[in-house]
Amino acid sequence: MAKNCEKSSKSQACSEAPADEVTVRTLKQDNIPDFDRIVADNAEAVSTLAGRLLAWPSDVEDIVQDVFLSAYLGLKKFRGNSSIKTWLFKITINKCRNYRRRCMVRLKFFSYARREKVHAADSLSMDSETFNQVRNAIMALPAKYREPVVLKYLQDIPADNICQILGISENVLQVRLSRARQKLRLSLDGLLEE
Repeated sequence: MAKNCEKSSKSQACSEAPADEVTVRTLKQDNIPDFDRIVADNAEAVSTLAGRLLAWPSDVEDIVQDVFLSAYLGLKKFRGNSSIKTWLFKITINKCRNYRRRCMVRLKFFSYARREKVHAADSLSMDSETFNQVRNAIMALPAKYREPVVLKYLQDIPADNICQILGISENVLQVRLSRARQKLRLSLDGLLEE
């Protein structure tokens, strides 16, 4: 963990590393107040990531609860190779992937579209039509392109942490981001000309 901090001084995970090590040690001894602190410190970031990956459906709260339940149950398996936040983001991405799979099955069988709520904080920076076009373009990307875009541009996570979360190399990350940008340029072509 320490050598990763030397390589990237910008990384938030590095500033959290010593506290994470102590917290994980005490948590492995079933220390509930420390886990409550982890939930309090990371709930908003996990919720934002889940909302962005899922196009802001009403089920985000359920996903967040599921993430922290999985984290608590899997804490004994946490090896400390990354920060707790990075570990939670990896769990969040997996839970969102499972959720999207279940939704696709439901859509195929029941043929109804889910109504989505627009996240008020994100819509303040753009008018709602533009916001919806950008959001829909991001959601239309395949998961392997959408996830890096959300993590890099909407969550502002450093590249080395994204690679850890997604389990890919930095070269693969750069290729996926480049291809995602190309696809977004094509789908938002009319918007960019305005």
